[in-house]
Amino acid sequence: MRLAYPPIPDRLQRIDALTIDEHWHIGLDDECYFLWERVTGARYDQYPTNQLISNIQIPTCYRGYPRWYWKGHAIRHAAAALSQLIPAPLRAATFVPVPPHLTRENPEHDSKILDLLQAVHPRLPDVRELVLAIEDTAAKEKNVSPEERANNYRINDECEYPEPTDLVIVDDMLAGGSHFRGLKIVLKHRFPEVGIYGLFLSRAVRPNLVPIIDEIVV
Repeated sequence: MRLAYPPIPDRLQRIDALTIDEHWHIGLDDECYFLWERVTGARYDQYPTNQLISNIQIPTCYRGYPRWYWKGHAIRHAAAALSQLIPAPLRAATFVPVPPHLTRENPEHDSKILDLLQAVHPRLPDVRELVLAIEDTAAKEKNVSPEERANNYRINDECEYPEPTDLVIVDDMLAGGSHFRGLKIVLKHRFPEVGIYGLFLSRAVRPNLVPIIDEIVV
């Protein structure tokens, strides 16, 4: 299998006034950063970022099969990128993975974002599953509001202390932004004075809106 992953960028990019309309649940008051762009509607093998994210999202039913190796391979590439790009001041924050669509009690639960954060080197000092899903949901739910997302999240009281000073919500992809905003609602309710940021491996783009980047890392 020949892998083509996107090269590690020079810096994190911020969702700004030029890109905010592509992520309709995100506001300009949300401080959200991303590394790469994933082309919506394209096959996994058409663009490097599509292949990276597709491999990270390989479901747990492939555990023990050859395909599972490529999930770990992709997570290590993404972790290497975060290792280089997370600025020193932000490393002191509490990093919170977006909960997967299946609860921890489900045998198909996928801890990919937690695994990614734990693979960052030097090790991030504070990574917590601070928010958990209450019920299983469909993997590709659409037209779900942030408020509806928030209703299916709860604070994990096993790890809410010590109280954080800053929180970084981490996910593999930013599309509409309802997962991020749903988590932010829950976290702001519990920690009203804490700064909350978003960090995404990729943001979803539409082919007719952006140029296609064809650099690859093999």
